[in-house]
Amino acid sequence: MKPNHSMSAGRLWAAYNYPYLSAALFAIRFIDDSRVRAISGDEYFRIYFDGRQLGDWSPELLGIEMVHQVNHLLRAHSSRAGEINLREADTFRWVDAVDAEINDDLLEGHPLPRDSATAEELGLSDALFGEEYFLGGKPRNMELRDCGSSAHGRPRDWNLPPPTSGKEGVRPDEIDLIRRQVAAETVAYQKVHGTVPGNMLRWATGLLEPQIDWRVQLRVLLRRGFAEVAGAVDYDYRRPSRRSSCTSKVVLPSLRSRVPRVAIVLDTSASMDEYLLGQALQEIDGLLSAGGVRFGSIEIFTCDVEAQIAQRVRRSSDLKLFGGGGTDLRAGIDKALESRHNPDLLIVISDGFTEWPENSSPKTKFLVVLLGENAPDAPSWMESVSVARA
Repeated sequence: MKPNHSMSAGRLWAAYNYPYLSAALFAIRFIDDSRVRAISGDEYFRIYFDGRQLGDWSPELLGIEMVHQVNHLLRAHSSRAGEINLREADTFRWVDAVDAEINDDLLEGHPLPRDSATAEELGLSDALFGEEYFLGGKPRNMELRDCGSSAHGRPRDWNLPPPTSGKEGVRPDEIDLIRRQVAAETVAYQKVHGTVPGNMLRWATGLLEPQIDWRVQLRVLLRRGFAEVAGAVDYDYRRPSRRSSCTSKVVLPSLRSRVPRVAIVLDTSASMDEYLLGQALQEIDGLLSAGGVRFGSIEIFTCDVEAQIAQRVRRSSDLKLFGGGGTDLRAGIDKALESRHNPDLLIVISDGFTEWPENSSPKTKFLVVLLGENAPDAPSWMESVSVARA
């Protein structure tokens, strides 16, 4: 069978088994290029392949690769790599992370794309975002996979210029239309059949839902904060794997990302909504754990007009909430910043009725969780998310 015919057969297999992806699958353009190692994609719905290497691939395996590639495109993995300022050296770890995100959503019994990572291989649970696998996952001791710029946004030698017509690929102004069509078909398919994988359905409903869920927004901001801190690397002198091709007896330092140091300043003034406070703490507890930071390792400062000593607890429900008077969180923020642990990420939970520091701290990123529908804005140099009752 000719290479293009094989690719077309794989696409038909993918559309039959994942019909809600059809709009994306049939937007793909196939390009045979001998420089490609097996299969690679770009941001314009073009799949590059070396037909000589795919002679023994079944329609099922080719179809899984197409499902995999369109998921990189639908979930905007290339632009998400840009959002966390992905370094060149971390490209393949990022590919493993977003591959694991996609592979969670393959139907039972279907093969994995060749050499692609799973959540289990990265040492984490299923149903996480790629950023969480990237920051908290362990590296794989095996040959690394490159899915192309569709996954990380870094052009490869075989990438063609951006398309100017539909024959050359999907133009940037058309990509959002495809995403929305796939999202609508995914939700419709779920209503009839009820078999859409969880992460895929979450992506579709999130894209179509006009209101931003504060939990999703909080997750995004925390992921971004973790990613920026993870850019600060340290040297690692652990001996490399014996499988490594390096034969020198000298152990050279390598660079590794560190887990961010996190502190929380908690507004315990009389005006705080206890229900929303509990919801926000539970969500932060879960998200920090997913990012590799355990709640028991975080310093938590309760504050009304005075800051209390730091607490470390195993669960947010174990916190002792001192206070109940007026509000001036500057005391709690100052105490957290003066801590010997010097936090990389400082989370402030408040109803916003407080005085704020006038200037940012150069070594600490701030995330403010504002509780209540009418909470005043935090300073513009702080990231913030609003939490209101449903």
